[in-house]
Order: sequence, then structure tokens, then C-alpha cells
Amino acid sequence: MRTGRFMPAGNKCHQANLFNKETTMLNPFQIASRAAGACALVLALLSPVHAAPVLQMSATTTATGVDLTVSAQDVLDLSAYQFTLNFNPALLSALTGSEGTFLSNGGSTFFYPGDIDNVAGSISFVIGALIGPVGGVNGSGDLATFSFDVMQSGLANFSLTDVLILDSNSAEISVATTDLVTQVAQVPEPGSLWLAGIGLIAVFGRRAIKPKAC
Repeated sequence: MRTGRFMPAGNKCHQANLFNKETTMLNPFQIASRAAGACALVLALLSPVHAAPVLQMSATTTATGVDLTVSAQDVLDLSAYQFTLNFNPALLSALTGSEGTFLSNGGSTFFYPGDIDNVAGSISFVIGALIGPVGGVNGSGDLATFSFDVMQSGLANFSLTDVLILDSNSAEISVATTDLVTQVAQVPEPGSLWLAGIGLIAVFGRRAIKPKAC
């Protein structure tokens, strides 16, 4: 004979109803939590991905030497910049620096072309900044261009140091830099070209003028 207590069927039904009510009360919170997670995932997928800002360089051969341009890529709210440009003084001699057009898209600017040292091979502390309480510029564009004489042909190396990029709140912007290695060729001086031309004229002139046979 069993001595355990017998639970009436009515009590079992009552407990089952209480469990169902508690479960029903929790469901809206679970639904809201899952919905919020789904929305966050969708927003993350739809949000634009911004590439990391980069300072890069490009070289262009000119009639007198080489122009080296420093440009910013994929920056947001750029308000001021500073850098030192390093080069190989055995191959190149720096002449001048000029401001690019990118920063001036945001308003009036201050530009300092840096201190040229053709012995050490550097243009130190090039500076550009927007003037006044204005927002920075976004996107990509040229910051500065530097002209060089080519003293000797070869592979020229360029690098950037002392880099500092600021936004319109004077907060530092993290930025990567890329070095540049490019072939440069010495441009003959006008006097050398003139002498070479005279020599060619003399050579071909002698061949053209032949004594007549008797």
C-alpha cells in the first residue's frame, strides 16, 4: 500500500496555469531582445565602412627634375597637418615647396613649406592649417608639392616622419604613411645640350660636304 501523498488533479492544473502565465510574461522581453539584436546587425551591415586615413606620395618627372606630391587619402575632418619629408641627398636637391589644393577647400589656410636641408636630405616641419573656427575637410587630395633637381640618376627613396594630423577639435587623427621608391634620371643642362647639338651638326656637316672629284 502506497503511503505517498496524493495531489489532486485540480492543484496540478493550477500549477501548470501559473507556469504558462510566467512564460507568457517573459516572452515579450525575449522578443524585444532578439529584435534589438537583429536591428543592430542590420545597421552594422548597412553602415558605410571608412578606410583608414593614409598619407602617401607620388612623383612626376618634369623638364627640370622631379616633383614630389604628398597627399591625404580617406580622411575625415582634417583641419591641420605637419610632417617632415626625407629624401636621398646624393641623388636629389630640394628647391621649393608649394601648398596643395585639398585643405583650402575648407576655407583660408596657413602654409609653411618647411626648412630645406640638402646635406641631411630633409624638408623639416612642413605645416598646413585651416584658419578660424571652421570644420575640417573630408576625403582625399593633395597637401603639398616639392620640386627637386636630379643630381644623379638612380633609385630615390622618400619617407615621411614627424607626422601629426589634427581634426577641427584639435584632436589627433590616427594616420598611416607609405614610403616611395622611384627611378629618377638626371636632366642634361641646357649648355650641355647646346654643345651636343653643335657636335652633331659638325659631324653631319662634314659628311654632307664632300670634295668634288676632278
